[in-house]
Amino acid sequence: MSQAVAQLAAGLLLGYSLAIPPGPMNALIAAWALKGLRHGTAVGAGAMTADFVFMLITLFLYQEVLAAVSSRYTAIIYFAGSFFLLYIAYRIAASRPPEGVADKASDKALKGYLLGLSLGLVNPYQLGWWLTVGLSSISSFGIYWALGLFAAIATWIVSFPAAVRAGWRLNRGATWMAIKVFSAATLIAFGAYFVYQGINLLVKP
Repeated sequence: MSQAVAQLAAGLLLGYSLAIPPGPMNALIAAWALKGLRHGTAVGAGAMTADFVFMLITLFLYQEVLAAVSSRYTAIIYFAGSFFLLYIAYRIAASRPPEGVADKASDKALKGYLLGLSLGLVNPYQLGWWLTVGLSSISSFGIYWALGLFAAIATWIVSFPAAVRAGWRLNRGATWMAIKVFSAATLIAFGAYFVYQGINLLVKP
């Protein structure tokens, strides 16, 4: 039971650290949130659907491929995942807050969902994350990690559009700095952990 809780917690931490930072998806969510709460949430739901598709691909790769390969190849997956996490941490540290721009058009929420889904499916960073960090995380933490990850994403795609509409600009500086520090620190910690796991696989007999 305690192991499942630890896996859920790891998924929640990593999910929030990846869902919160700025990027093309959060910029799109922010812009659509200015149309309405359901519009911004719909974009996020589309992105989460893309994540679910990538997770199924990752699970297939883990069950069908990783179980049959050597520990050396698995170590490479860990190192690739660590590199990707550290790269994202660097991008977060060097980034600026997203700038949402209101659109006066009366776009429907379904259009926002399809837009978020399309952007998620063609986003190389999203696909790359699942094939590196996602693959190594599932092999390390298990399926409960995935449940925690999607729980974090689900709460974010509702709370972030609500925050935009409630007054994102009011405490923009302090809020942005807290988000930046939390996300970068968490990603660096997971990146270091994956390096440790990869080295262990290489040195063990």
